[in-house]
Amino acid sequence: MMNKHFKIPPESPKQITPPETLAKQFSELIGVPFKLTGKTRTDGSNIRKLIAETLEKYELPKAAEYGQYEIVPPKGKGVPKITRNFIDTYIVTTGTSYNLQVWNRVPATDTLLIKYESGESLKCTDVRFVIVRIDTGKNVIASIVILTPEYIEHRFGKFGKPTIKNQLLISKKVRKDIYESRDKILTYPDTKKLSYNVRHDYDPPKSGMVEEPDLQHLFSIGLLKKMVAEKLIGFKLNAAATKNRGQALEKKVLELLGYAIQENDLLYGAFPDIRNQLLEVKVQDSPTVDLGRFSPEKEEVIVNDLGLTTFDARYLIALTNPHTEIIEGIILSPGERLGELFSYVSAESYKCQRAIPMGFFETYYGKSVFNPD
Repeated sequence: MMNKHFKIPPESPKQITPPETLAKQFSELIGVPFKLTGKTRTDGSNIRKLIAETLEKYELPKAAEYGQYEIVPPKGKGVPKITRNFIDTYIVTTGTSYNLQVWNRVPATDTLLIKYESGESLKCTDVRFVIVRIDTGKNVIASIVILTPEYIEHRFGKFGKPTIKNQLLISKKVRKDIYESRDKILTYPDTKKLSYNVRHDYDPPKSGMVEEPDLQHLFSIGLLKKMVAEKLIGFKLNAAATKNRGQALEKKVLELLGYAIQENDLLYGAFPDIRNQLLEVKVQDSPTVDLGRFSPEKEEVIVNDLGLTTFDARYLIALTNPHTEIIEGIILSPGERLGELFSYVSAESYKCQRAIPMGFFETYYGKSVFNPD
């Protein structure tokens, strides 16, 4: 775990280590072994720890004393993880494009993050992005590129508008109760609006997964439990980033429901995941479930023609063992009932995104650079 003193801001913005100096310091990491676990949070934490350990070998900015500064955003959201040197770290692996995601701040703005009693301040534009490219074939750090928000927007275009992300907290007690139940599945019945229309006997889908739902061919939660949830208990998801595991689960659910889908087919990527069945599919191995832009905490229409809302949407949440990737429990519920057992995170999180061509990082293979020409 990274030392807590890295979360303390510098005594003054003037003391922050210059990015050119950082590039020289991080050059010692080029070629250092780094094996990906396949889990986004773990890999992100490991690379952040490695960067912090490297910074500790050199003189750090003096830490501000309590009372000298104020963290402006509520709960410190958007403040870079390595606050002492105003750095956020990212990992780049494979593909043709890297999707840089910045949480809870709009990067190239002068929005205050830290305000000092002296009148000085640190803003969103002051955060440095330390992007670490991993050679997945050799399992080593291939390059480190330090970029400023202004450079990113000038070179690659503006960041996208903030995408809201809502979260749901599932307690250890609730998970334990589900694991110890007879069938390891927690279900709530469909909403009244759907209960008079949904079907309880299986009939193969008449349309594709992305088509608008047809109430006459919408499977009931009871049928979804029998056809999908019961068969998922004990199913192993391949270890991969959360998003990929979510897609693997979605494909398995589609297969169990009888939808025709090829191995390389692109999934819907909107809400709900399987729109034809008004079904949102989630994988959960940590206390939080990322709900995306839509949250059933608030009723919002999602199918205009039928007047269906986030309350009516059905959620299938697979509770996986983080060590084995095996599904050990299932939650199957309409959105309106999720708040009865689980807690919504009160403050919404959001992210801004910017695609960067992978060729940009390949250009600097074997180097540690800052805002390269």
